[in-house]
Amino acid sequence: MPSPLQYAANRLNAMKSTGPASPKGKVRSSLNALRHGLTARVVVLPSEDMAAYEAFSKEIVDSLDPQTPMERQFAQTVADNQWRINRIRSVEDGMLADAHFEKAGDFDAEHPDIHSTLTASRAFRNHSQDFVNLSIYEQRLHRSMKEALRQLDELQTKRRDRYKTQMDDAIRLSNTEKMKGLPYDPAPDGFVYAAAEIGHEHDSRHLAKIAEQAGFNLTKYEKEAA
Repeated sequence: MPSPLQYAANRLNAMKSTGPASPKGKVRSSLNALRHGLTARVVVLPSEDMAAYEAFSKEIVDSLDPQTPMERQFAQTVADNQWRINRIRSVEDGMLADAHFEKAGDFDAEHPDIHSTLTASRAFRNHSQDFVNLSIYEQRLHRSMKEALRQLDELQTKRRDRYKTQMDDAIRLSNTEKMKGLPYDPAPDGFVYAAAEIGHEHDSRHLAKIAEQAGFNLTKYEKEAA
């Protein structure tokens, strides 16, 4: 991503502009949202590193463990919003850093920490509305991300519940056929699970139940499972 100073310089230069007057210039001006990226739908700006975004995005999406196209959509929304939030924070840091090279930082102080604090204070005072706007943008992104996480969690919960219900039915039907001495084919019953998967799930649940009944005592478990 661009350095904080680059962000701050671009933003402050834009503030000094009176805006385009020609129709062609106004069309270009309508694309400002794409350039500063705070409200744009384009996630990665021309000045940003696509490889860095992809690595960042993949790590977040993978951590949310989406299993369906819709789950992946919400997970990607979370990643994209966090990328934009990080950009906003870089803009804010850049505005504070750039103040050291402007009038706000043009004074002497007894200690560097004092100089830094007073410079930041002057930057907030001189560009208070810009900082407010950044805060508003960030709050919107946080709300959007929170809603995406809520919907993702809802979808994943429903998927897990549906899997458990279907697997319970499949195990019961499989055990019924096993009782009759017959092989079980889950396909005619509408299950997408293979017979081996159903058998594995049944055995895993059975062994977990034995372990719980044995108080997770290995000696007792091995005796009961034998």
